[in-house]
Amino acid sequence: MSRVLRIAAYRRLLVAYTLNELAFSIGALALALLVYRRTGSAIGAAGFFICSQFVPAVLSPALVARLDRRPARGVLAALYGAEALVFGALAWIASHFALATTLGLVVLDGWLAVTARAIARAATVQVTRPAGLLREGNALANAAFSICFMVGPAVGAGIVSVAGTTAALLVNAGLFAAISLVLASTGGLSGHKFTDQRTSGRLSSAFAYVRRQRPVRSLFLVQVAGLLFFTMSIPVEIVFVKHSLHAGTKAYGALLSAWGAGTVAGSATYARWRTATLPTWIVSGSTVLGLGFVLMAVSPSLGLAIAGAVLAGIGNGVWAVAARTALQEHVEDSWMALVMSFNESIFQFMPGVGIAVGGAVAALAGPRVALAAGGAGALAVAAGARFLLRPRRAAVTVA
Repeated sequence: MSRVLRIAAYRRLLVAYTLNELAFSIGALALALLVYRRTGSAIGAAGFFICSQFVPAVLSPALVARLDRRPARGVLAALYGAEALVFGALAWIASHFALATTLGLVVLDGWLAVTARAIARAATVQVTRPAGLLREGNALANAAFSICFMVGPAVGAGIVSVAGTTAALLVNAGLFAAISLVLASTGGLSGHKFTDQRTSGRLSSAFAYVRRQRPVRSLFLVQVAGLLFFTMSIPVEIVFVKHSLHAGTKAYGALLSAWGAGTVAGSATYARWRTATLPTWIVSGSTVLGLGFVLMAVSPSLGLAIAGAVLAGIGNGVWAVAARTALQEHVEDSWMALVMSFNESIFQFMPGVGIAVGGAVAALAGPRVALAAGGAGALAVAAGARFLLRPRRAAVTVA
């Protein structure tokens, strides 16, 4: 793992990536609280989720198609600098609240964030793949993401409770300004050299590229199905803890923390034994996650439910980094940023579908059935991945 840290450009990208994920967690919590407190309605909260997740997922690929042929250093510095300005505006809005303006800025920030994340992932491939360190780089970045995912909401909640929402949003503005400065001075991010500089029709050409490449197409199918079933538990867990286990808020927090700890452990497991084939990791991650959901569904006590959450988190940590790395290994440099933007859009969009399905199943049949359905789906994804991702033998021509 120390080898990849010797690459100066990667070190700066890792710092930027870590600060970005921390800022994302803090900002999402602060903005969700702001919108809910000022509107006092579930409709306002739903509007925030749609504006922060779904709309940017649809808009981002078109912006990436216009930016991915420019030097990554300047593009990333500009995008993160723009996010700093947006969060500065949101901090002002917190004291002069207007729902339409707030949601408009949320859409803008989400659009910038998804675009920056796609270009940053492509830049990471650019600096690690030539050295044969793509897997190591992704493993380390995923571990950083998992830690920020676990501690970010707590940090955000602490800032909001001590200093208020405006302070949390100003902290985010400072974090994004720091990221912009870090990347503005990063060498080795010139980007791929393109012979054709046209941007018209590039988005449709990227879709055609994905359709032509069977491994890339298969990996997208696996990720779409996986995210659908893996995120079914999100709206179910609180109901499961309260009504099935008859436990309190602390138990719910323990369950979420167990999932986060499992995700970190999964990332560490992949980093330690990353030499196994990526399809093996993808199938294994889906299987472990599915078994974790099933254990949660049948758990008579909080202890077993927490054990199931740890298993599910481990599977999630392994699956996420392996699926993304496999995709990057199959994509040509000239299409990397756009394919990464499609991938980020899937990760933004599909959890909303999974949440809706999980909530509907829980409402109709109860939280245990919803968790069991998510587990069965995850195991089905493992079986499908085993088939879709297996190497195809070349046809033999008989003279």
